Amino acid sequence: MPKRIAPFALLLASGLSLAASEPIPDPAAVYPDNYAVLLENDCVRVMDFRLRRGDTEALHKHPAHVLYVLQGFEIEFTFPDGSRGRRVAKAGDVLFSDPVTHSPINQGATDAHGILIELKNPDACPRPQ
Repeated sequence: MPKRIAPFALLLASGLSLAASEPIPDPAAVYPDNYAVLLENDCVRVMDFRLRRGDTEALHKHPAHVLYVLQGFEIEFTFPDGSRGRRVAKAGDVLFSDPVTHSPINQGATDAHGILIELKNPDACPRPQ
């Protein structure tokens, strides 16, 4: 009978360590000047988001979310694999994003400002009667 290798054993054999992998932080906890929680329940978290011109944030994650842009921006994102992306938006834009882990830097001429609505648990959302 072939032996089954436990996932933990595979992790150790690959040279990785559970202690070496640090949890990816919640941006509202790490950057309270950039994220003001306006509403939070089991369904959504709504935040007033700002990233000042020239500022950056370390790697963090968001669940799927919608951003209503109040002040246009040009932000470059670095992703965990080292790849980069750029997003340019203007006031009034509404943007959707799948869950993402990234590190942004505001490279535009203005502060980025928007209302960020993170989607948490669709089953917890009230349903129309």
